[in-house]
Amino acid sequence: MAIGRYRDVPGEMDDVECRVAAAQYPEGGLVAGMGLGIALPLLVAPAFVALGPLVGALCGFAAGRWYRARLLARHRGDRDVER
Repeated sequence: MAIGRYRDVPGEMDDVECRVAAAQYPEGGLVAGMGLGIALPLLVAPAFVALGPLVGALCGFAAGRWYRARLLARHRGDRDVER
């Protein structure tokens, strides 16, 4: 998945961006959210099994994108402090 301005030229990514992109946080969040969206409705309210995976996947993907952006900002901030 592309990160910001590097959508067309992934070769311009620096080492931190490559490591964070390779970890695939949004995709992992999507899968984890979908799993929780299936499991929780089965335990709590079976009527929500149809919507649970969709809502869980969207929330997990959004959480993964937020975490990826947070990691990139933190690494960029650390790098700027070192200079």
